[in-house]
Amino acid sequence: MNIAVVCTGTELLKGATVNSNLARLGAEMTAAGIPLSMEIAVGDRREEIGSAIASAMKSADVLILCGGLGPTRDDITLDVACSFFGCGLERSPELEKKVAEFWNRIHTGHCPENQFRQARVPAGGHYLPNPVGSASGLAFSSVYGGRVRHIFLLPGPPTEFVPMMHDYLLPELLRIDPVRRCTAGFLAAAVGESTLAKLVEPVLASYPVEIAYTAVPEGTKLFLEGSDPETVSEALEKARAAAGEDALPAGETDLYAYLVRLLAERNLSFGSAESCTGGLIASLMTDIPGVSRVYKGTIVSYADEVKRDVLGVPADILATRGAVSEEVAFLMAQNAARVLGCGCAVSTTGIAGPDGGSPEKPVGLVYAGCCLFGETTVLKLNLRGGREAIRRRAAARAVCQLVKRLISCSASSKSATIF
Repeated sequence: MNIAVVCTGTELLKGATVNSNLARLGAEMTAAGIPLSMEIAVGDRREEIGSAIASAMKSADVLILCGGLGPTRDDITLDVACSFFGCGLERSPELEKKVAEFWNRIHTGHCPENQFRQARVPAGGHYLPNPVGSASGLAFSSVYGGRVRHIFLLPGPPTEFVPMMHDYLLPELLRIDPVRRCTAGFLAAAVGESTLAKLVEPVLASYPVEIAYTAVPEGTKLFLEGSDPETVSEALEKARAAAGEDALPAGETDLYAYLVRLLAERNLSFGSAESCTGGLIASLMTDIPGVSRVYKGTIVSYADEVKRDVLGVPADILATRGAVSEEVAFLMAQNAARVLGCGCAVSTTGIAGPDGGSPEKPVGLVYAGCCLFGETTVLKLNLRGGREAIRRRAAARAVCQLVKRLISCSASSKSATIF
């Protein structure tokens, strides 16, 4: 079953709004075994929406339209969809009542006629309840290109879209086609996309699976998709073996969430000292639910005085070696563990740009420290990209270093009581 999504909204194209609905929908449908085949984002213009539907219908069995179901002049998604498929519109007395009641919760007087645009239902279709907003979801089927297509329309606000997706869209899709595909993946930490492809593709050549790569600051995510779960699982383990020690366990695609689980399993606390990343590691860590069990916090030592007075980096080392140096990264990580009272810590110090570099210390030079069980190591990194890319990659490489050392400790002869 091919499933296409058309997201409408000029704000999506202007960068004013991040399309979080697509991310949630893609993740949920992949987990349900019915992954998306295509996505198109268009503005709130009739011809663009019609063109997007026509493109999607070249292959899609199911079309999901997101956004444009409100009462205003730019909410034209339903009208365009019904016109495209030659489907009439009918007013639903039930929805009229719901729209009027919703209006009267926050307004006085009669409900304006334009609000009842949200009470229309495609002929022969049905509505999907929306307990949060006034615009209900809609569903109908139509013969197009000689076969039946299924069309779903959902409101755009994420607070309305997400629960409707869970409660109504996914169950209806699974009823339409109960055949499910299996998707599994892992993160290869600090490994580039082309490098990972060279490692895994020779061992995956004999498996009937689809391969997808996603490059992220933390490395590369590999996803395999197929119809047989056992085949997908076996192929994934072959790929993990080919990737070697850089491969996280099967199913682990979020470096920071995996670090939280590793630390919790070992009853080990964690902290960080950040200069060029400016608190980014702390932000990424605290995005993870349950992180308070293991994360103590970060010291943003952007200025040399903070490195000296809070983290105890000697003034003579700062003067002779410079803030961006192996020695400073070493002491930042080691002393962060001491100051924060945690079993392990990472540090970052570098030049994120766009200026501030020199021939000796160019933009992108970063030192990442890692202290675990009192033993400290430092990576020298030469990172590419703009300021934000360098900061994201520096944070990721610092955390990757700790994850790999934790995994190595687990595989070594150290007793579990150490943790």
